[in-house]
Amino acid sequence: MDSDLPAILIVDDNDDNRYTLQLLLETDGYTRITSAAGGNEAVALIDKQKFSLVLLDMMMPHMNGDEVLKTIKSNPDTRDIPVVMISADTDTDKVSKCIELGADDYLPKPFNPTILRARIASALRKHSLRELESEYLTKIENEKRHSEALLRNILPAEIAGRLRTGESNIADHFEGATVIFADVVGFGKITARMKAYEIVGCLNQLFSEFDRLAEDVAVEKIKTIGDNYMAVAGVPRPRSGHARIAAKLALDMIAATARLQPRLPVPFSIRVGLHSGPVMAGVIGTHKFAYDVWGDTVNIAARIEAASQPNRVLISAATAKMLGGDFKMDGPHKIDNKEQRELEGFFISAG
Repeated sequence: MDSDLPAILIVDDNDDNRYTLQLLLETDGYTRITSAAGGNEAVALIDKQKFSLVLLDMMMPHMNGDEVLKTIKSNPDTRDIPVVMISADTDTDKVSKCIELGADDYLPKPFNPTILRARIASALRKHSLRELESEYLTKIENEKRHSEALLRNILPAEIAGRLRTGESNIADHFEGATVIFADVVGFGKITARMKAYEIVGCLNQLFSEFDRLAEDVAVEKIKTIGDNYMAVAGVPRPRSGHARIAAKLALDMIAATARLQPRLPVPFSIRVGLHSGPVMAGVIGTHKFAYDVWGDTVNIAARIEAASQPNRVLISAATAKMLGGDFKMDGPHKIDNKEQRELEGFFISAG
């Protein structure tokens, strides 16, 4: 296609010089040739059209070649265009000034056609390489942005940053955090007669809403396993008031589930459980990264959630102690668990 061929701009105030240059270029097979009789006309053309090379006369009325060169090289959109200066002026200072301004070459008049052809071919090769380099750099930047976006979706921003700086063994201990578990009540029975895409659609709507609520209050979603949703307040950075933030989020999740009912093919209800205490958190895996949280606090939170009731939030005694009087509490209720440990829970509602 013609658009793939190099576009060359000849700038010279002398008609004979322009004709001679154009004839030489056409003889060598160049077809996209444009001429300008002065500097102002050249600048206007460069603003409108993309050129692969400019052959620029030095001495012209109104706007000299060095002024045109300075204009080209000072504009980020045109500074990579190769410019070959062609002039009868061989003053060393002027030649060096043009090179300093960014000219790719300087050829004295009368020019040798063989040398000019070599200079043109060299300048066009450089331009082609610059364009290829620019394309590759753009692709690399796009891939980098895509990779970073994927990493941010998988890992907390702080953790992704630590991985990028070369940290490979990420494991942190937090003295205080609140673990949230939410589970769809009777999920197996509800979905027994549903098609796979309907089940996935329902969970996607529900968990996407939970994601939005968690993001709004900077609570870290850890993972979903089937119909179970897990999040933690207080990681990956220590945070005061994590129990209060988690309790408010849990109640918002109950309310969001109720709001979604008209949009779901079958009614869903969830139960939520919370427990506060020390946790360990870190990155697991080398090819498929996962940021996870573990420890006794996580296990107890799971037990609390299993003991909760539809559309209610059950919290442990440890979490209740941290909340004070910010929420209405119903309890304590004894919680049965297979470890035979004594656990108490409190159902909460907005105060």
